[in-house]
Amino acid sequence: VHVTEENVAIIDVDLLIHECLRASEGKKAFAYIVSPFIADFPLASTWLSFVSNVIDVSDIDSYVDLIGLLRHHGVSVKIVTRSPSDLTTTTISRRFIERQARTLSQLAEIGCEIRTNASLHAKATVTMKGVLSGSFNLTQSGRIFNLEAGFYFPNTRGTEKREYEEKLHWAEKIFAESTPLTESALD
Repeated sequence: VHVTEENVAIIDVDLLIHECLRASEGKKAFAYIVSPFIADFPLASTWLSFVSNVIDVSDIDSYVDLIGLLRHHGVSVKIVTRSPSDLTTTTISRRFIERQARTLSQLAEIGCEIRTNASLHAKATVTMKGVLSGSFNLTQSGRIFNLEAGFYFPNTRGTEKREYEEKLHWAEKIFAESTPLTESALD
């Protein structure tokens, strides 16, 4: 499935909500989130309305809230990003670096495993349901405003299944090879 700025956020939310539903049924559930830049952003209520009769999403206003819902259901959330301390040597604005540090602090506080990789440029969300990968950072601009492109590979059969399994192994490997986020990196 081709992904653009018009459907990336909906696909991403669907992947993550699916993991909540799996976990609530006692099934294996996980999420790998890979993005060099991460900043919390508001979610449109319409992105969540399709599950509101199955799972309580009344308090979900932002992406961090959604990740909190996953953690509430016991879903393992593993994140690979760039360290805010590494970003200080780039042309990224100080304001954005502080926002990334704040978002990562919130994610760490709710129990996400966060690792950093100074060379990271890839972007992907990998769950039991499928893989979303493309050019979009995990920011409001990347998920809503910018002209972006990518692909969605469901965990089904055939070529899509092979693509899914390759991306899952890649996410596991990049997470294992990255450095655990330290508190000093957030200062």
